[in-house]
Parts: sequence; structure tokens; C-alpha cells
Amino acid sequence: MTVVQGWPISPQAAVQSLLERLVRPTRILVAVSGGSDSIGLLLGLHGALAADKETRHELVAATIDHELRVESADEAKAVARQCEEMSIPHRTLRWSGEKPKSGISAAAREARYLLLMEAADVLEADIIVTGHTLDDQVETIAMRAVRSEANANLGLAGMAEAVLLDRRRWLLRPFLATRREAIREFLRRSGRGWIDDPSNVDRHYERVRVRQDLSDHSAQALETIQPAARRRSQLAEEAAGLARRHLTVMHGVLAQLAPEALNEDAETLRHLLASLAAILGGRQHLPAAATMERVMTMLDRRSMGRMTAGRVIFDLRREGLYMHRENRDLISINIPGGATGIWDGRYRISNRTDRVIGVCPRVSERAAAMVMFPDAPPAISMRAMGVMPQIEIYPPSLNKIDKESVIAQPVLAPYDRFLPQFDLILGCELGLLFGCDEFPAAPIKVFERKS
Repeated sequence: MTVVQGWPISPQAAVQSLLERLVRPTRILVAVSGGSDSIGLLLGLHGALAADKETRHELVAATIDHELRVESADEAKAVARQCEEMSIPHRTLRWSGEKPKSGISAAAREARYLLLMEAADVLEADIIVTGHTLDDQVETIAMRAVRSEANANLGLAGMAEAVLLDRRRWLLRPFLATRREAIREFLRRSGRGWIDDPSNVDRHYERVRVRQDLSDHSAQALETIQPAARRRSQLAEEAAGLARRHLTVMHGVLAQLAPEALNEDAETLRHLLASLAAILGGRQHLPAAATMERVMTMLDRRSMGRMTAGRVIFDLRREGLYMHRENRDLISINIPGGATGIWDGRYRISNRTDRVIGVCPRVSERAAAMVMFPDAPPAISMRAMGVMPQIEIYPPSLNKIDKESVIAQPVLAPYDRFLPQFDLILGCELGLLFGCDEFPAAPIKVFERKS
């Protein structure tokens, strides 16, 4: 494990650390908005690669024009010119169409990641890197702390250095230990300018309000980042171990936790249950703290019974705790030939036929359910069968499906779209239990920073 001394670190040191830790020759896509952080990252990487005559890494770049300001198109052109000067292949992608009237920041962020993935496909990049800085990290933690000051707030670990997008490509943030002012000083010495986005001083946005209200002395926030990140990773590792020892998953819809698991560390148990609830409920986010508090209170009493939380039924029996999706608000969808769809946030259905298929909840039959879930109580077996997908092909007269033509794969909703490196160990363990494809390993060696 590589240890980087010093906190914060210079932009040059951050770039060098990234390049040294890449585990194989890599084509790197830099997300460049034209702001100081991303221009600094682009320039730093370009300079480091140019100085290393033996490097096998390559550099490409992309700019996402969100079309939220009239100046954005010219700014994207300015970035393209800078890339051309440095002989860096560049693409501009646009977030076109009508924009939402609320939640614009979250929607823009989601669109940005989707378009960066598209750019990476076009430019055949292996990884994506962004210019998020230590200042961004402090602001993120401050925003999350306002929502919850509890130690259990996983968001206090801040942004992960590495995030897996859509199960297939890693996004890295090499500047997370670097201050913005250090990047700007690096650019001034290099004779390079940058674009200041006026939205960065618009108090309409939460992040701007937090940035402007933060004290210049953020030492306390800096001191909490590393311990919180280590604790989050440790908690995920402990939850993965708990799952390995005590968790059984049947047909991707029914989880059974052995009675012994209830005697394990409460925080670890809570984290595993929250992750399972999100997966079984088809939700991208873990249940709220208040929701999990109700679940843990029921388990602490050790009284047999059941409750519903986060679209999931928690049923405590002598044989252990059973969990499955509640049989409510289950929708039916149609998937055209050659297309892929997500059903109930829990299954990815790939239709490789040339006909439309329908996906709906399966009709539950007692005899069939007991055969399918022989080790579960009959009532639980029937409920679990009733939340499995039933696939039909249209027209009904042609209702014969080749098993290789329609593929239903379980989805780990909180991890499939966006998996922080903090949670990789837990995501891999649960993916194995739910029968999912393996997550690709992070392309960098993990390290710790010491202050």
C-alpha cells in the first residue's frame, strides 16, 4: 500500500500519485469544464505525461455543455482550442432539451455522468478523471453534516476517490487532497487562465451558500475526512463479513439472515440490513436513519413478527430474519425487441427477440412457491414468489420464449449506477449472493494519506 505524506498535497504531486498508482497502461478521459480545477488537472496530466518519455498512458478530454447559460457553448469551444494546442483529442457533448424546473443541480450531475460515459465510449477511454478538490470535499461534508450530525451518517466520509459508474467504468478524483488555490497558483505560474462560472457565486444553489458561509479555517473539517472515510470502508468490510457468515439469498428476492447474526455488532448489522433493504426494495439510496431505527428496535426486542420499511418486509422468525420486497405498487412494463429495461428497480431484462415482451409480477401458487423456496415458511415463500418477474411475449399466441433470448439479471440498485470505492467489498459480496456479474476492480492501487 502506497502512503502519501502531507495534507493537503500539491496538484503536481496529486497527478504524479495517480499516474504511479494506475495498475496498467490507461487511456485517461479528463472531464474539462474550463474552470480552474479541471484545466489544472488537464494541464498537470499533460505535463507529467510529456515529461515521461516511457509512459504508456494516453490522454483524451471531454467537455459537457449543459446549455444552462448562453456563454456555455463559447466556453466549450475555448476548451476545445486549448486541447487542440496540446494535441489532446477532445469531444464536446451537450445536455440538450427541456430542463427540470426543480432539482436542477442533481439532474445536471446525472446528465453529466451519463454524457461522460458516452464520451468515454467514443474516445475509447479506460477511466474518467474529474477535478473535484479538497475544497469541494469540505463543502460536500458540510452539506451532509447539516442533514445529519450522527456518526452513522455515511456521507461524512465525503466523496470517494474512485467511483464505479454503471458497473463498467471507473471515475477517479485525483485532486481530492488538493486545495483549489494551489491549483490556481499552478495555472498562474504556467501562464494559463480559466473560466469562472457565475453560478459558482449564485446563492440560489445550496453548495454556493455552504461555500460562502464556511469559515476560512476549515481545519476541523479536514481532520474528520480521513477517519470518516476509513470508518466507512471498515463498516462495509465488516458488513460483507457478516453477510458471508450468516446471509442466504434465494432466487434474488428472498434474504434470510441466521439468528446468530442478530447478536453481532449493531452498527454493522444495521448497515448490512440497510443495504439489503435498498437492493430488495429496488431503491438507489439506503433507507433513512429513522426507518432503520424502527427496524433495529424491532430486532432488539427479539419478538417474533413483521414490519414493512422501505418497500421491504422484515419478518422475524425462529429460523432468523427474512426480508423480501412487499407485494405492493409492482408495475408491468413492455420491452421492445432488441431493447433492455429495468423492472421494479430490481431486474435488468434484456429482450433479444424481435418481439415485444411484457414483464409483470409472477402469480403466486403455494405448491410452486414451496418447491422454489423449500427452506422458508409457506407464507414467506408465497410472498417471495409474488414479487418475482413474470415474462410474457406478444402476441400471446407466440408465447414461447427461448431462455437465451430473454435474460433477467438481478440489479443491486444502490450500487449498479454509482458504486463508491468505500462500498466495493460489500457490493462484491452482495453481488455474489444475489447472482450478479462481478464488479470490475478499481484501476488504481489503494492508499492512505497521513496528515
